[in-house]
Amino acid sequence: MTYKIVGVLRGLAEARGYQHLAVMIGVAMGLVTEVLRKALRAHAGYLRFAQSGRAGKTVDFAVDAVLLPSPYASSFGGFVNLPAAAWMAAGGVAASLTEGFGARRPTRSMPEDMSTTSLIGGGMIAGDALAALAIGMAGLLAVSRG
Repeated sequence: MTYKIVGVLRGLAEARGYQHLAVMIGVAMGLVTEVLRKALRAHAGYLRFAQSGRAGKTVDFAVDAVLLPSPYASSFGGFVNLPAAAWMAAGGVAASLTEGFGARRPTRSMPEDMSTTSLIGGGMIAGDALAALAIGMAGLLAVSRG
């Protein structure tokens, strides 16, 4: 995402009115979204409802994930292609479910980055990186051998 933002910023140096307008609209949308999120989170009635039970938590999730996602989440969704975003979303859902079931167990005195969710996620990332490295090395060997 940072790479794409840098590319956009580099392109802003050229005189393209439509691009400048699009950036201004995006910034305005992000600002309005964040102001609405802050106002909603400051409203005592909404906070009581969100913490009141299953329905409140479901509505709070829908508001946070769909209706008023954070500007970062919105921009991330705009920059990352759907298959990659779907995998990340599935990982987030799996982590939330795991934490939800783990909340019923007694607490341990381990740091959060040593939780089961973090270790499994880190292992999957490392495994994917190692698989990509192996594929790249195999391709390099195949090309160098002729």
